[in-house]
Amino acid sequence: MRGSYPIEHRLERLALARAYVALTGVMVRSVFGQKHADHSLLLIDAAIMVGRAENKPMNATKIAHYVGLPRSMVIRKLKEFVDSGVITREGNVFLLSEQRAHNQTKYVAEAMRIFRAAEKALKV
Repeated sequence: MRGSYPIEHRLERLALARAYVALTGVMVRSVFGQKHADHSLLLIDAAIMVGRAENKPMNATKIAHYVGLPRSMVIRKLKEFVDSGVITREGNVFLLSEQRAHNQTKYVAEAMRIFRAAEKALKV
């Protein structure tokens, strides 16, 4: 077969790729509904969730460092998020809006299901 070659750790890569695609879909639906999402917005949103979960909300500089994007881009994207009501700004840190924070339970459950499926596939 043209272009075919053995892939080291093929099954592991397959499980991780499937999990990534599924988790990205969960993130898009949890934050944007059915609208198209900019990849950088997903990274920024994930960083905001990490900061809050660790009880260390992040400012724009920390978010930029965490996701590896230029601070100026992060600031522009944060403004989009604030304007759309996805996140709120409290002083110099950013949090999920209260509405979004309370609406996450079903997405967390879906994400955990994806993790369990990926873990099962990786053990095979």
